[in-house]
Amino acid sequence: MPEEPMAGGETGTAPETQPGAAAKPPILFVNFSRGWGGGEVWHLTMAQALAGRGWPVTLLVHPDGALAQRAEAAGLPTRRMALRTASLLNPVKLVRLVRFLKRLRPRTAILNASHELKVVGLVAKQCGVPHIVFRRGIPQAPSAGWINRWYLRHVATGLIANSLATLDAMVRGFPDLVRRLEPEVIHNGIDPEGWAPPSRPPAEGWIGVVGRLTEEKGVDRAIRALAVARERFPAARLMVIGDGAERKNLERLAASLGLAEAVRFVGQTAEVARHLRECDVFCLPSRWEGFGYVLLEAMLLALPCVAFDIFAAREVVVTGETGVLVPDGDEAALGAVLADLLAEPERRRRLGQAGRERALAIFPIRRAVERLERLLSR
Repeated sequence: MPEEPMAGGETGTAPETQPGAAAKPPILFVNFSRGWGGGEVWHLTMAQALAGRGWPVTLLVHPDGALAQRAEAAGLPTRRMALRTASLLNPVKLVRLVRFLKRLRPRTAILNASHELKVVGLVAKQCGVPHIVFRRGIPQAPSAGWINRWYLRHVATGLIANSLATLDAMVRGFPDLVRRLEPEVIHNGIDPEGWAPPSRPPAEGWIGVVGRLTEEKGVDRAIRALAVARERFPAARLMVIGDGAERKNLERLAASLGLAEAVRFVGQTAEVARHLRECDVFCLPSRWEGFGYVLLEAMLLALPCVAFDIFAAREVVVTGETGVLVPDGDEAALGAVLADLLAEPERRRRLGQAGRERALAIFPIRRAVERLERLLSR
């Protein structure tokens, strides 16, 4: 049976251990997402950081995923496989996965989602991988049916939550099992490199929004809030950075509210920081978030942050100090706060500077990596 090539190493072989890493066992990151979001950022960032500290890391990724491309561009060893829950019934894919795991012999596998736990986690358990860590990145527990309970009891040996909100959801869903897994909260730490604030505020009325254009990101709520903001601050405009299935609907919504010229859809871009530097205020209109990573990026740029008062935003933004939280779903209140901030440059400056200081002090990537290293060494 022909072997699939492994980027970063020779075909059919495990990647070579980095210099000085002989005492550290191999770590496998598993993420089959095709898109690019907070979970993929976390896996790539942690893999790069651990590799830089001498850990031999490999990423098991979807062949067409953005993570595969970025990991390989970063020089990290990757193996591309298209696996889903039904792959448990595919003997060819199972054999390839078993051969890969037995060659790599990871001490720890970190899995990104429930279906990865059900496929790679189960097979890794059978192959003798001692530590199988389930990482949860959304503030909703999987369904509490017997299948998920069985996997958390008999396959997973550890749990990473990306926020207190996510951990709280897991505890409420599986109170007896989560405690046994000794959960760790490891935030998506931020690297300030490339996120220096602009030398002077743009003061052009731009409100920045970053995220996939999907329903849970709530960009429709930001557009309706913009209509309210423009009644009080007519120069207010919305810059939407990201793309997704809802883009056409959002464009139609903006047009129906007479805002077609006031909403700029940037699309997917690798230059998020450059676009946000044109903004005066950052808005997170999400209906839910696992962790407000984009809030940290905005805070590094010294942008005051306005968000609905959901658990994840509350974990990052200190209302009145680094930004403002408004009651969840109150679009009129969101628009009023945005207009007030656009009209008050000194308040924007004060909140933005405090936000940057908080991001650097509490959410640095160094702290997240150290927590993960302690977990791996435990």
